[in-house]
Amino acid sequence: MRNMYNTINSKTIYALSSAPGKSGIAVIRVSGPEAKKIGNLFNIDLPDPKKVQIAKLVHPHNGDLIDKALITFFKSPNSFTGENMVELLIHGGKAIKDLIFSILAAEDNFSYAEPGEFTKRAFLNGKLDLVEVEGLADLINAETEFQRKQAFDQMEGKLSNLYTKWKGQLVKNLSYLEATIDFVEEEISPEIAGSQIKDIKVVLSELDAHLNDSNKGERLRDGFHIIIAGSPNTGKSSLLNHLSNRDIAIVSDEAGTTRDSLDAYLDINGFPVIITDTAGIRKAKTEVENIGIKKSQTKMNEADLVLWLMDSSINKNDGIPHNIKDKSIEVWTKSDISIHENKDIIISTKKDQGITQLIDIIGKFVEKGCRTEGSFITRSRHRDALEKTKNHLSMITKNDLLDVEVIVEELRSAVNSLARITGHVDVEDLLDIIFKDFCIGK
Repeated sequence: MRNMYNTINSKTIYALSSAPGKSGIAVIRVSGPEAKKIGNLFNIDLPDPKKVQIAKLVHPHNGDLIDKALITFFKSPNSFTGENMVELLIHGGKAIKDLIFSILAAEDNFSYAEPGEFTKRAFLNGKLDLVEVEGLADLINAETEFQRKQAFDQMEGKLSNLYTKWKGQLVKNLSYLEATIDFVEEEISPEIAGSQIKDIKVVLSELDAHLNDSNKGERLRDGFHIIIAGSPNTGKSSLLNHLSNRDIAIVSDEAGTTRDSLDAYLDINGFPVIITDTAGIRKAKTEVENIGIKKSQTKMNEADLVLWLMDSSINKNDGIPHNIKDKSIEVWTKSDISIHENKDIIISTKKDQGITQLIDIIGKFVEKGCRTEGSFITRSRHRDALEKTKNHLSMITKNDLLDVEVIVEELRSAVNSLARITGHVDVEDLLDIIFKDFCIGK
């Protein structure tokens, strides 16, 4: 599907490519077959490709000076979109932008870009594949250092190169077996198929290791989920407020005041962390509280880590539920009025005691759960396609008696599943989903 896009009959699109609102500088991007028309329209000489030039923009109808701008011209195919593209760096006042947009809107075959349309054209013109497009989206949305690193590697083709390598090997095996069927008249010997299956097993082994990644890439992209749980009035809301440095949860001496889950988004050592305060676990006194407790139990089951809070000022505490014990940390609270001794993790949000130690411990769990070295799966659609690829290849490798025609069919399906990840087959149904996450101007 890629490299088949014809820009001759497409519209020329334009949009604000910098952040909206008043600013010192704004960037207006224009891309398409008539992008060079910007020169005549505003009475300026476009610079040579990839050069920058200062020019005064002139109103095409009344000759008024609009603004002084920096102009850059990118000649097809050497641009982000693969089309002719012009960028105007203007002063970022609303009146300037509105006037330029009104002039462009009046031109035939010019239209304001849809969200992600520049990037979509880059994909359709073969400048980026779908995995790289998703990496670009993640880079724009990255809020922590390790999110940025993972997104940049993906945008630069680290994941794509791996999938393309596997696809290339499987295509080679597929081509050999198809040629054998076409040109060998006698029955194909097991040795001929076996030589290809050996290569397929190597790909399958690498793919299986890639899938067995504990979801680290997705966790780094979406955030490491930590639940603050425990009995009512153990200081869960106080801890959430303390960690987030703002009052987002109700803090009260009355037990059962948290009825719903509350989230705080944190950056811990460069990793994204979502910490959720939940309703205290006890026998509910009202139906509303019961709903909150059930939600808490669901959240705990789904969490990457549970901070189970115990009140050190009282004798009796409920222990960590058995089903979440393997992913839980026991945290004793209210150390300033504690009646217990020798607790590994004991804190006081009131006196700011033990919080640094707790954050260090959380950081180690988060790093273990998110730290990525190499290429990791970042989206469920990639994982689904890889699982399908694995299933097709497993059908081949686990049965030595398969006919070559069956092997070829399974190989073809495996190749198509891999190609669907990067967009090298028809993925029209995916495009709107992927590109809708981009802002206008990108």
